[in-house]
Amino acid sequence: MGHSSSVVSVVYSPDGRFTASGSADHKIRLWDAETGHPVGEPLQGHTDDVNSVAFSPDGKRIVSGSSDNTIRIWDVERQRAVGSPLIGHDRGVLSVAFSPDGKRIVSGSADRTVRIWDAETGLAVGEPLRGHTDTVWSVAFSPDGSRIVSGSGDGTMRVWDGATHEVVKVLKGHSNTVCSAVFTPDGKRVVSGSVDHTIRVWDVESGETVLGPLRGHEGWVYAVAVSPDGRYIASGSRDKTVRLWDASTGEPVGEPLRGHTD
Repeated sequence: MGHSSSVVSVVYSPDGRFTASGSADHKIRLWDAETGHPVGEPLQGHTDDVNSVAFSPDGKRIVSGSSDNTIRIWDVERQRAVGSPLIGHDRGVLSVAFSPDGKRIVSGSADRTVRIWDAETGLAVGEPLRGHTDTVWSVAFSPDGSRIVSGSGDGTMRVWDGATHEVVKVLKGHSNTVCSAVFTPDGKRVVSGSVDHTIRVWDVESGETVLGPLRGHEGWVYAVAVSPDGRYIASGSRDKTVRLWDASTGEPVGEPLRGHTD
């Protein structure tokens, strides 16, 4: 019924009706968010772990990044691949995201580069974005699509201009790998989670930490997300817990959410 190996990435569809999951079993599955039942057959085509999945803004497509070095685009309704794999990275693809208008895809890879792709043609847009000195674990567009943030094993984040592909800011403060980095809904801040067990909130313009480091997790912080209203931060950790934080004060909200066994 489900995946036969670790689930590496999960995302909700824009309308909240479905979730998509990517797994070390090389497959992507679509699920009914209300019932928890699988929808259709697994999406198959990758030949290695599926590390990242994301819906397009209209919910009609899914993009996936894999350790097979490729990116694939899938038609949600027809549940099949759209076109050929996007090829360009020479090591595993660890993070993918659609732009807010759905016209571009950004990817981050173990080859230390960020790439931008035309979502319709599958062709690369410009040259790879270089500057990180280690694996790029996380990429995300700002809400207006004008900026891209990337988080890396070099302990830094880079904010890139979405049009010129030039570096706007380098965010330094974490003492180890940045596993996850996302913009707040107003696009003015970036939230990051790190192997150093902490979460930080950054001002995009100044490049300075404005909240944090937020401490509480006892393991690597693999993932962070911001609520649609911008009031809360959620973090998921190797310590098997999910934590909620007040995005304005950095204070924890309630007790850690427990239940996972790994």
